[in-house]
Amino acid sequence: MKSFLILVLFSHPNLIYEKIEIKNYTNCDDAFETKAIWHNNPNFKEGNNHVWGFYIYDNKQIVASFCKDQQGDWLK
Repeated sequence: MKSFLILVLFSHPNLIYEKIEIKNYTNCDDAFETKAIWHNNPNFKEGNNHVWGFYIYDNKQIVASFCKDQQGDWLK
């Protein structure tokens, strides 16, 4: 997973890796939804190959996410 994220970051210079501190969650989806905000894509039309919406954090589009607990174990 780390290798893939590093490869993506190097191949797309506008993407950044950002560590976001989230406390007191054992479910990755719940933790993600406390920080991410859903936006409908105003350019989406049926058949135009645009995504119908996306999540943002700090005014940046989220393209991938993962969660680890404080012991470094992956959360599902």
